[in-house]
Amino acid sequence: MKDLYIIVHIFIKKVIMTFNILIISIDNTLNKFALLTNSLENKKLFLINNKEKINSIFNNSDIHLVILDETILSLDEFEDIAKSSSSFDFYNPVLVLNNFMCDFSSNSLLIYDSIDINNNLHLASNKIKFCHSQFTKELKHQKNIQELLYVNNLTKLPNRLKLIQDLQNDDIGIISLAILDINSFKEVNDFFGHKIGDNILKEITAIASNIINKQSAYISIYKLPSDLYGITNSSLNDDDFKTLVLEINEKLESNVFYKDSFDIELTITSGITFSRKNNKLITADLALQEAKKEHKNYLIFYDELDNIKDYKKNMIWTKKLKKALSFDNIIVYFQPLVNNTTMKVDKYECLVRMVDDDKIISPFFFLDISKKANQYSKITKIVIEKSFKEFNNLPFEFSINISYEDIEDENFITYIKEKLKKYPVAKKIVWEILEDESIKDYQVLYDFIKEMKALGSKIAIDDFGSGYSNFEHLLKMDIDYLKIDASLVKDVAKNKNSFQVVKTIIEFANSLNLKTIAEYVENKEIFEITRDMGVTYSQGYYFAPPLCKPNVYTYEE
Repeated sequence: MKDLYIIVHIFIKKVIMTFNILIISIDNTLNKFALLTNSLENKKLFLINNKEKINSIFNNSDIHLVILDETILSLDEFEDIAKSSSSFDFYNPVLVLNNFMCDFSSNSLLIYDSIDINNNLHLASNKIKFCHSQFTKELKHQKNIQELLYVNNLTKLPNRLKLIQDLQNDDIGIISLAILDINSFKEVNDFFGHKIGDNILKEITAIASNIINKQSAYISIYKLPSDLYGITNSSLNDDDFKTLVLEINEKLESNVFYKDSFDIELTITSGITFSRKNNKLITADLALQEAKKEHKNYLIFYDELDNIKDYKKNMIWTKKLKKALSFDNIIVYFQPLVNNTTMKVDKYECLVRMVDDDKIISPFFFLDISKKANQYSKITKIVIEKSFKEFNNLPFEFSINISYEDIEDENFITYIKEKLKKYPVAKKIVWEILEDESIKDYQVLYDFIKEMKALGSKIAIDDFGSGYSNFEHLLKMDIDYLKIDASLVKDVAKNKNSFQVVKTIIEFANSLNLKTIAEYVENKEIFEITRDMGVTYSQGYYFAPPLCKPNVYTYEE
């Protein structure tokens, strides 16, 4: 018997509720299997009696157990069909009906065993129940992971990841968003300690939630990182939502938090967006930052204000960018990634920079502008060409950041293949992809990954744990690395929630045999914590800043 126990944690690849059993047998066995599986919860049986229908089932349903009658289809024939299907998961077990003579070959990709429903119904039932129990355990495990990643541990509110997911969900239909910032809350933590600070956050959560719950079922509150809260609206008009946000602000500011004989009063700044575009998180944050600059209690971002407030600044940077493109002043810097086991530099991340009057300019100042000026694809191609050239004769892997905008360009893959003819570095490349709100069609992403993997390149998911890190989509991608978001890494030594999320991400990655990268490793404490957790690679100023040449090979403590 080929051991079924290897199914334990990889049996299910996404959180789903129904245990789907495909029965390939003659018609009169369905009643017997219905009786045999009667005690199983949340199961569904599919019966087919010819091999032509198998691919259709695979393509339209997630199958978790196959029961195969070899009078209909031999095990070898089934394996050939499974190999030709992009939808069949080879970690799903196959139970062969009444066949004790089949060769349980170690060369087979299938996980299979035999059952006898004529002479040993009890054992057959137990084997099916075993498969179902592994499904149930993995389902519970995935739910626990999702709850940990999507719920703020302190306040029990949905977190930033959940907010991003909900903003993507057309069924929820979020029409406006507010971000509330508790001003100078760091001073409260520094003076009174994090325990009292946490208790105040719980009180703030209770006050705001109480006001929201009286309003509408279509208003939701989220706990964002640090001292931020998010409030979404799917029902109120603009004026009513603004009134609600200001009511919460006023209630929190009028409340006195009594701690250790001290009266603690807070002030709140809010950024509100009524943008109808798919940029609410960005525009709400822009409104918040602008309100802080102008020392206002709140500021509202409307669609009609797009590209006006910062128009002059954008024009200046657009001019600088075009000049840099004309004079070959878009350059690449290289930040080393240290192998936490060997302490050697195994790979580099390629980072774009711009030269302006002998100054090295961060992409923070020009990358978003490049998209508005239709120059973004040019920058990506420059980074690719210069990175390929740099590493052509070097022994390192190197990663290049690309976006969905790059991938959806139908000429992008052609450009990559042309450059690979000139610089044969395909097996050194790691394409670093940010999974965020801009992704409109995941099939485009899957197809790109498949093509790059066929060339021998590797794939990393960037900012995992902060962006729209969707488990269902992630598990469909054939990736090699998870890069843990910098906001989690930099707080791992002082924030227990960040610590727990990072730990969970590492455990999740290990269960899928993925390597992990911690970016923003800025000091020894962060390095030692993440290394001891099991992070594979470290990247950050503790080792080296981005360099003009990839010339670091070993790091010694």
